[in-house]
Amino acid sequence: MFISNAQRWATICERQAEIIENLSKTFPERRENHSDLGICWRRLGDQVSRGQSINTLDSFNK
Repeated sequence: MFISNAQRWATICERQAEIIENLSKTFPERRENHSDLGICWRRLGDQVSRGQSINTLDSFNK
């Protein structure tokens, strides 16, 4: 499924990943969790950019 505004969604996903990862500056004990969540947001953005089916639960569990 290709989303007509896929590039915009990919940008939003990247920004979300950056925001979450920057939380590690305030909460360094959560750095690993923030990194994992950032990776998940980037994977989702990549999926959207490639026009792949968006299965968020599958994406987050890989």
